[in-house]
Amino acid sequence: MKSYSTYDRDRLDAADKMKIERGIYFDTKGADISPLTALPLAELMKLREESAAAEQTVFENLKVQASAWEEQAGKTLLFDKAIEYARIPEVKHTANKWQDEDNDRHTISNRVYKMSYHVYENTRYDKAAQKSIPYSYTLSWNIYTNSPHGYGQAKIAGQDRKVFADRAAMEKYLNGRVKAYEKLFTEISPAIPPEYAEQFRVNGQLLPGYTVEGEEIKQPAADIPAAAPRTEPGQETEQFAILIDSRTRFETGESGGYWLSMPATKEELHEAMQSVGITADNPQDFFIHGYSDREDRHIALPYDMVCAAQVDELNFLAARRETLDASGIAALNAATQRKNGFENIGQLIDFTYNEDFFVHIPEVHNPRELGDYYLNKSGMVQMPAEWKNSIDPIAFGRNAAAQEKGSFTEYGYLVESGDAWEQHFEGREVPEDYRIMSYPQPTTERDAAPAVQMAVPEETPQEPRPVIPIVLTSEKPAEKLKEITDRLEQGITELFDSERYKEYLRVMSKFHNYSFNNTLLIAMQKPDASLIAGFSAWKNNFGRNVMKGQKGIKILAPSPFKIKKEMEKIDPQTQKAIIGKDGKPVTEEKEITIPAFKVVSVFDVSQTEGREIPDIAVNMLTGDVEHYKDVFAALEKTSPVPVGFEKIEGGAHGYYHLEDKRIALDEGMSELQTLKTLIHEIAHAKLHDIDLNAPLEDLENRPDRRTREVQAESIAYTVCQHYGLDTSDYSFGYVAGWSAGRELAELKSSLETIRSTAAEIINSIDEHIAELQKEQAQTSEVQEIGQNAPPQEQPEFPVPDATISIKEMQDYGYSWDGMFPLKQEAAERLFTQDGIEVFRIYEDGTEGAVTSLTDLQEHAEKGGLFGVEKETWEALHEYNAMKQQLRESEPTKEALLLYGKEDSYGIYQLAHGDATRDLRFEPYDRLQAMGHTIDRANYELIYTAPLTADITLNSIWEKFNIDHPKDFKGHSLSVSDIVVLHQSGENTAHYVDSIGFQKVPEFLQEKQPQLTPDEHLTGEQIRTPRGSFSLTSMSIEQMKEAGYGLHHQSDDGKYLIMGNGTRAFAVAAEQPEKTNPLKHVEDTIEQNDNNFDGIINNTPQTPTVDALEQKAKAGEVISLTDLAEAIKTDREKGKGKKTAAKEKPSIRAQLKADKERAGKKKPTKQKSQDLERS
Repeated sequence: MKSYSTYDRDRLDAADKMKIERGIYFDTKGADISPLTALPLAELMKLREESAAAEQTVFENLKVQASAWEEQAGKTLLFDKAIEYARIPEVKHTANKWQDEDNDRHTISNRVYKMSYHVYENTRYDKAAQKSIPYSYTLSWNIYTNSPHGYGQAKIAGQDRKVFADRAAMEKYLNGRVKAYEKLFTEISPAIPPEYAEQFRVNGQLLPGYTVEGEEIKQPAADIPAAAPRTEPGQETEQFAILIDSRTRFETGESGGYWLSMPATKEELHEAMQSVGITADNPQDFFIHGYSDREDRHIALPYDMVCAAQVDELNFLAARRETLDASGIAALNAATQRKNGFENIGQLIDFTYNEDFFVHIPEVHNPRELGDYYLNKSGMVQMPAEWKNSIDPIAFGRNAAAQEKGSFTEYGYLVESGDAWEQHFEGREVPEDYRIMSYPQPTTERDAAPAVQMAVPEETPQEPRPVIPIVLTSEKPAEKLKEITDRLEQGITELFDSERYKEYLRVMSKFHNYSFNNTLLIAMQKPDASLIAGFSAWKNNFGRNVMKGQKGIKILAPSPFKIKKEMEKIDPQTQKAIIGKDGKPVTEEKEITIPAFKVVSVFDVSQTEGREIPDIAVNMLTGDVEHYKDVFAALEKTSPVPVGFEKIEGGAHGYYHLEDKRIALDEGMSELQTLKTLIHEIAHAKLHDIDLNAPLEDLENRPDRRTREVQAESIAYTVCQHYGLDTSDYSFGYVAGWSAGRELAELKSSLETIRSTAAEIINSIDEHIAELQKEQAQTSEVQEIGQNAPPQEQPEFPVPDATISIKEMQDYGYSWDGMFPLKQEAAERLFTQDGIEVFRIYEDGTEGAVTSLTDLQEHAEKGGLFGVEKETWEALHEYNAMKQQLRESEPTKEALLLYGKEDSYGIYQLAHGDATRDLRFEPYDRLQAMGHTIDRANYELIYTAPLTADITLNSIWEKFNIDHPKDFKGHSLSVSDIVVLHQSGENTAHYVDSIGFQKVPEFLQEKQPQLTPDEHLTGEQIRTPRGSFSLTSMSIEQMKEAGYGLHHQSDDGKYLIMGNGTRAFAVAAEQPEKTNPLKHVEDTIEQNDNNFDGIINNTPQTPTVDALEQKAKAGEVISLTDLAEAIKTDREKGKGKKTAAKEKPSIRAQLKADKERAGKKKPTKQKSQDLERS
């Protein structure tokens, strides 16, 4: 038995790399060292040295063998390069004839040259002509070499995006370019100019059939077979190459991928996609995970930026890179490596338009070289040589770089030239000429029916499809049930064909609350069903009859039955069995229900005729979704995590962030695409969320990635189908591959998960939309009442009682227009709850004040009506509006939260905008690592509520993620939000972190701006024996913070003289007490200084409108009679005569206008007339 175990990591990559790596470790089970332990140590050491020497000999022999491998590998490499040469295909060309290509591109080519141009009309919509008309023309034209392998094409001439205002001028210019280069297109295979010869060589060998001007080269006689697609990196590329692959292949460890040379055509991209199994059926699998470039034109693109970029952006970058010469590429590489390098591909593209923005010195890499360059090579420093020799070039270079903010990079020194950076592309769409991103159609053949159906307008009514009945041969119910269960299992296995699967999902969208079994049974028999019921139900409940000859749809219906069973008697108190005298449990006979099912027949509405039934269709939602805001708001409430928008690179529409527990949607998508993506990500959040900190064994039951995508996409399709959203772009060709090899139980489980989750989302959306529609209906009802009133009756404020009109009051016999009519219920509410003056009105046009509730009820029993003066009612409305406005203002809410008497809590969320984009949803430790602080200035107070003993941070988190209060307007409580607890007069701030909460005392710290004494001079001069000093209103503490210290004190002790060594100011020695912000709110609103108690209260004074308005803003109850009288008094004193604002008159001005209209009221009429009547 061996005394050791071994492992090897030997590897051979032919013509590339050989690796021999062995290791051994001691095996205690098989080893026996007892014979050796008996030897002396010195002998053991000697034997060990001999063994090691023999080991070295073996190693040296292996190195000799490795040299032999190198020689053989070199031969293999030659074969590889020769095969690579032989695989290059013959170039495609137009034989010197102009041809029209895709995207309105025109091309002429031969075996050496290729010229193309494209004209794009820039249009704007003309309202008068009701059509789009061109206002300018953009011309792009280029001439390139046309080498067969497509690598390293050289640009000979051309211009991108030249704009002409006149089409004739553009055509004249283009014809001139075509004529100037027509000499290149006279032969099929002209001689290649020497400067372009490299474009037609592969591995140093000129391709067959070509000649170079001035050279005679023997061509190999062998025929050239068709070239295979490039599948390995390392070959020359035109500008650079990207490695595209399928996520599914990659995640399963399958090697491969396809190196796509850039720039590329749409056809080349499709070929690459198909080679790795990407089609329109699985676009989510597409990704970039590699990048390579040419050795002779190296470009230092950030790897992560390339992999996250969009294909069209990379294609445009490759095309723009052709415009750069070697010095331009070197400058681009240096600009990429500078400290604040490029942030995205758009900025890299814009560099090609801004080469003069930088000055690049390629031979300078450090301060010494920069100092030497400026002193001795640039000609910028004119001084005697002996002076230059005395200057330290390192210090000189370092100072120069710091002053001009230059950057040392691997590619040289870079400094801004002072030219303005022109933004040509960043933030804009890729020009149409360079857009190639799309997905090839699946290569599997499909029935022609779907294509024909697509040509039929959506509005064309479809004939109902006949039922494909399930024929049951058994008579007994139990055997029927067994038959239909077997058919269900067969149906599941047949389901995973793309079109059948979509049919099943369409059925599920209409019958989402049905069981999985019944949904599948309906899909199997009548996939276009929309509303089903039994034979009797159609007749009795809907007044419709099943048409003669219609076949029933068989489904499973509950058929429970009851049995009597002897069971142990349970004590209701202890919930334990009652024990009898014999020591055994007492039993009793109980009736229990056994769940069971039976097969029944139902019929679709299309199989019936008779009375019209209500429209059951859901409102259709199209590309510009009519109810988009409502649906999006409902989905936000349905989502278990916060939803936000951001710019997502790489072509993805959205994602669910497992760590931050949030959904991100790409900015700028259509409303339709936004809803589809949000539903898809909500499905992920509901079904596939995991705890990243959980042990690996806890994650074993999580579905694999393909299953997760099938589930999320199926749910999105089902929900979209239910609401009539366009689902034509959904394709499920990949479900057949997904379902292959999976157990029936697993497939059924996934389908049930899809059904139940789709039903949950649909029901949630319906519930939230119903709430929104109810609120909107109530709002429109109030507006409708106001709109239906005659113009002379339409008040400027809501009427106090919408159940009675002014016309009804006039018909009753009371005609003064200074009164709003009331019925008993409204009159009681205003009199008892609002405490305002209410009048009894009479048929003879007189009125009397209500003195008590009994008085009011007696008048109502006689059929009398009531009224409230318009001035009083409008004053109440104005008062309530002012009070509500003040109560809802953020400063007041925040003052009450932080300084109020009662315990409370508040929720802060980051304000929207670019300033907070990098802070949103970031864990606390990551913010600290980035140097950010938790600044209250970045936040908005969203919600406040009382803090009771049972409320904790965790319960707050649950409440604002699971059961939002109706008045909560923010997003679900998420990472980066702040919870402030105001408890027993103390405030604590807590950052919602990725796990738990983090205390952030800095959030509550008040940041005071730096003050200077000059800005706060009072104008007074304080004299002391040492001089005269200006008095500042700053506090002693503020002066100390500004750098001032005590110098001396005035003789009377009232002032301190504080200086900073050069200047001095006087400061009051006795400082006023610091005011609480809530006290400031009180002091601002209260009419005089009362005690500070957190409540606005005023001592009785002669009321004025201003005083009462301030009291109302403070939340204090005021007398509406006082307010009405105050308005009258102000008018008598001449107030309120200023011209009203143009946009909207003030409330007081409106009241004045109403008063003037009230001149019809008889001056002799008194409110005490009813006392005289008595």
